[in-house]
Formats: sequence, structure tokens, C-alpha cells
Amino acid sequence: MQKIKSLYTSILILAILGIAGSSCEDQLKEEPRSFYSSNNFFQTVEQANMAVIGVYDLLGTTKLYGQVVSTIFPCDTDISQIKGTGDDGSKRSIGHYTSQPSITMFKDAWRYYYTIVERANYAIENITKMELLESGSEAEIATLKSYLGEVKFLRALVYFDLVRLWGDVPFKTTPTYVGEDLNLPRTDRELIYDQIIEDLEDAKTLLPWASEKALNERVSQGAARGYLVRVLMGRAGYSLRLDGSISRPDNYLDYYKRAALEADTLIQSEEHTLNPDYEEIFRNYAEGKLEPMESMFEISFAPMGANAENGGFISTYIGPQTNASSSYGRANAYINAMWPFYDSYDLDDTRREIAVAPYEIKADDSKKDYTKKKSDYHKIFPGKWRREWNSSDPLYTNDTDVNWVLLRYSDVLLMYAEAINECRNDLPGTLTMTKAYDAVKLVRNRADLNGWETTLTQDDFRSNMIQERAWELCYEGWRKWDLIRWNILGEKIQEAGQAAKAIREKYPYPAMEKFTTGKHELYPIPQRDMDVNTALVKQNPGY
Repeated sequence: MQKIKSLYTSILILAILGIAGSSCEDQLKEEPRSFYSSNNFFQTVEQANMAVIGVYDLLGTTKLYGQVVSTIFPCDTDISQIKGTGDDGSKRSIGHYTSQPSITMFKDAWRYYYTIVERANYAIENITKMELLESGSEAEIATLKSYLGEVKFLRALVYFDLVRLWGDVPFKTTPTYVGEDLNLPRTDRELIYDQIIEDLEDAKTLLPWASEKALNERVSQGAARGYLVRVLMGRAGYSLRLDGSISRPDNYLDYYKRAALEADTLIQSEEHTLNPDYEEIFRNYAEGKLEPMESMFEISFAPMGANAENGGFISTYIGPQTNASSSYGRANAYINAMWPFYDSYDLDDTRREIAVAPYEIKADDSKKDYTKKKSDYHKIFPGKWRREWNSSDPLYTNDTDVNWVLLRYSDVLLMYAEAINECRNDLPGTLTMTKAYDAVKLVRNRADLNGWETTLTQDDFRSNMIQERAWELCYEGWRKWDLIRWNILGEKIQEAGQAAKAIREKYPYPAMEKFTTGKHELYPIPQRDMDVNTALVKQNPGY
């Protein structure tokens, strides 16, 4: 499997961006042959490819999906929490809802996201201007269109992350040139959503299906369509506004309808399907095996040294605790699962023992099992990302080459069913509730469970979906954002806390006391950016 990261080793994309808009030819009599400028770049398909890889590049760092966005930001919820109870001014503070705007992880994530935006804007503008896009061979034109679709997808992905993490944020769709005012104010998230959706609509027409492209970690048409469904579901949901209110758009049902229709098109394409073996999905990630039928888009990692920026902490930060002296290498298991969630599974549900691991790996590779009756009863871990499943040698303490999944086909099926239910009283096209029940049945049948009774009320269907998404998609980074768009994060934290305390009064679960509705649905704008950007005049509510 070719890792995206390995393609980027020698690319001087920062140099390209750094001189955008300057007049090199006026200052130099002879252009340096080892340096790319805006005047001699974007002449070939390969140069365009280099720029596209530069946009992918930063997603696969510890500042974003290598650690922070995949493992830290999704905590704490009703299914997981960061271990420990104290406020460390960093990871634990974020998970336990005691964080401040000065936390470095906020600053770094914000900076990396906007660097990706800048790279994407630069690539989109310059690929669009390439002569080859009009005069090249049929193959060259098709390839360049695909590259353009990839970059538009990635820009949409990043802006969607920024909106769901911080709400109204600075917004820009053109490259930054010398002399521009960099003090950008917040833009209403609804306007940003317009651009996100436009980018994904463009991407889906430009990209090939997974079956039409090489087996690699780059985005396909199916991923663009599936992510468009996710964005539409997010836009239909609730979010915390700058005035402290929590609301959703008045026309939210329109977005559910669009999501249902888009998912229906994707499903009817038959380009994607479920892997019949739930466990194999996650073993594939651990073993570096690409399987684009269910796994529709992954973030790639290829560590080039200890604590390198291009390594991921997947299966070390999130997975069963593993002794450093074991043959698998260390996993410090920074994320704990919740016993009440483990107990919520049907005993016949085959996802249960894959999703949650109530054990640790000792130095001799043996397992030490935990139960609620032992003194260390809270030791229970996400099971999908197990160090013992990794096929590569444990070269580094934290870094692995395990990819992080951003979209699976089962997620599309569940979003499809949810969207149909939400607009069941005014269904567009050929959509029916039967299709919603059939989609859920596919997901549950794989887990050796029956589908749902087909007479559920809209509210009961919604309640079932809230739980089904947890069982199917737990520890893949979406639970917190699902609960926010449903406006029940605080409610579910309280329910989980009560269930945990019923197991044992001293069950460590700080979120129960620390979470504040109307504040913690968003993160604070990083303090450094509030200080530097004079156009950012208002912090998020409660900070």
C-alpha cells in the first residue's frame, strides 16, 4: 500500500505558498533551478499532483488527525473519556470540560487547519488556470479535474471541522498574497456551509468512483457524496450560536431531504457495500490493508521517526493498555471506554467485543481481564484500535502507521435512515420509510441482530438511531458531534454519569460535574489568535 505521506517528502509547497504574488522575475536575472515559484509551477500534471499532496499532508499530523482531532477532541461523552480526573492544562482539560483559550492544542489545530485552507485555495486557483486543463490530452484533463475535485473535497472537510469545532470562523476561498490584510472577522457559519456544500457538489462531479481509480488513500466520488450527506446532516442539526442560544436553521428539513436524496443516489450506485465481517474492518486498518468498499475515506500516516509530525497515535492513545515490554510495543491507552456503554450492547451483538476491550496486555503478551467488581473497575478501553492487531513492527513509542477512518458505508446507511425519518411526513422523490428500515436492517444483520419493528413512531425511530449510531460507530470520532447536532450532549453526559455512579460511587467521570450547556458545545477561539487578529472581537460563549 502506498502511503500518501511518502509522496510528499521532497515537495517545497511552503516555498511555493511563501512567494505567491511576488515578482521574482523582476528581482532575479536567473531563476534558481532547485526552487519552484508561482511563475514556473503548475505547468505539468505531476506538479499539480505535488500541490494536491501538499493539501492532504497536514491532515496526517499529530496536531490534527494523528492525535488531537481523532482522540482528544471527541472526548468526553457518554461512551468515552480521557483517563484521569485532574486538570492538566492540556488534554485532560479538553476532555473534562475545564479548558481555556490558551491551550496549545487549540492554537496548533487552528493554525494547521488554516494552513490547509491556504494550500487548498492556492491549488484550486492555479489548477483552474492551467493550460493543460483545456488543451491537454483526454487523460491529462481527466486527471487534473480529479485533482481539482480532491482539493475541493479537502477544503470542504477542513471548513466543516472548523465550523463544528468553533462555530463562526474566519473564512477565505482565495490565496493570500503579499500585502493583504490578514485580520479576517468571523463569517456566519451558514455562509460557510454554503461554500462547503458547493465544494462537495463540485467534487462529486469531478472525482472518479473508487472502482475507477487506483487502490490508494485518496478521495473518491463515493467519499465526496458520503461526506456531503454528513455535512447536510450537520447543517440540519443544532449548534451553539455566538449569542449563547442553541438552534438549528428554520429550513432544517430541507437539508435532511437533500441528505436523504444524496445518500439514496450513493446507495443506488452500488459502488460501496458493507464488509460482512465487522472485526475485519478494524483489522484491516491495523494491518494497513485498503478496502474501499466499506471504508470510504481514511487519513494516512507514515511515521518517519519518534514523535514525528507525520505519525499517528492511533492504537497507542486509543486502544487497550499494552505494556511497553510486550512484543506489540506500548499503548498508554489515554482514552477510556465507559462501562455503562459496554453494558448497553445486546449480548448477541457481535460488535460488542470488538468495540470495547475490558482488558490490558501484559509484558508477556498475556491478557489481564477487568470487571466492574475489581478495584480498577474503570479500566475499560476502546477496542477497535488494538496495538496487538498492528502488522508493522513497534518502531516508536507512540507513532503508528494505522490509518484513521473518516467515513464508512455503514455510517452512510444510518444517516440515510435518520434523514428519511426526520422528513417522513414530506418525503421527496421515491424515498419511503421502508428504505429507512431496510438500511438499518443491513447494519444490524451484520451484527447478528434483527432489524427494527417497522411500526416505530418518528420519536422512537430517532431514539433508536441515537443508540444504534453509538453501537456501530463508537470510537471513530463522531459521537460527540452527533450528540451536539441532536442537542443532547449535556443530557447524555448526565445519563452516563448516573449510570457510572450506580456501578460505583467513586467512578471517575469529571464531565458530569464540569460540562456546561451553552458553552462546551464549542471550543474557545485560541487566545493567540484573539490577541493577534484584531477583527476577532468576540470569544465563544462562556470563555
